Amino acid sequence: MSETTYPSSAAGLGEAGRTLALGVSQIFLQESWLAGVLMVAGLALYSVPLAAMTVLGTLIATIAARLVALSVAHGLQGYCGALVGAAAWTSFGSPWPAVLATLVGAAACPAVTQAFAGVFARFPRAGGPLPVLTAPFCVVSGLIALLVRAVLPSAAAPSEVPSGNPAVQLVEAVLTGVGQVVFAQSWLSGLVILAGLFVAGWRVGLAGLVGSLLGTLTGWAAGATPAELSVGLAGYSPCLTAIALAGVFLRPGRTAWLLGCVGAVATVGVQQLLSLTPIPVYTWPFIVATWLMLLIADGARA
Repeated sequence: MSETTYPSSAAGLGEAGRTLALGVSQIFLQESWLAGVLMVAGLALYSVPLAAMTVLGTLIATIAARLVALSVAHGLQGYCGALVGAAAWTSFGSPWPAVLATLVGAAACPAVTQAFAGVFARFPRAGGPLPVLTAPFCVVSGLIALLVRAVLPSAAAPSEVPSGNPAVQLVEAVLTGVGQVVFAQSWLSGLVILAGLFVAGWRVGLAGLVGSLLGTLTGWAAGATPAELSVGLAGYSPCLTAIALAGVFLRPGRTAWLLGCVGAVATVGVQQLLSLTPIPVYTWPFIVATWLMLLIADGARA
């Protein structure tokens, strides 16, 4: 028996696990396996099946990318698949339809990602091509949602508005907004995921917190009640927008924070507009607002 078999196998499994954790962390534009582990743990606190489907989506997308000779370094081929898995479980709530949708949808994500990257490469900008962000996930999961809606139409059940202390509900809304990025309607999950963001970097964690806060406050100013906001849907896309602008793509400084805050508020407006269309919203508000603010930043530098 070779003495090197087990260490090499363990090393391979460890590298595979690290790649999957990076894929989850890249949902929030971060390259941190520890942050990815904390994010999965936060998801599991809300729903173990949701966490499992997220990991499965990451795995399928990563394997699909490897099969067509794409690099899986840094987790950049896994995060859209992770979101496809999370969306599938949230949409179906039943194992086999969710698994099937994840297998098909996550496997398609690398090809869709390459298509977006190819299009953006044709339109150069000073800071490089526009980032793909979570657009492949939105396209893939949006098509799945529209197909299911056409084949299996169902009336949406009215959601219950929780009762409680308005101040507490606003705090819950901010934390739940972080969790809702990965479909976890839980302030505790959001808190654990936020901890993962601070592990990735203080600037990233602060940007995520500020983005969700601004999204929540903007929704409140627009007339939503603290009870309605407590489910976190006003904060998740602004959370990502602020991270992208203040913590990732722009040079650190006051301008990055200003554009990050403006972008977070603008994201709420984009979300309201998209909610009037039949298109599944998902993270399109974050994508559109971030692209817009990056183009504005280019114009300011010109």
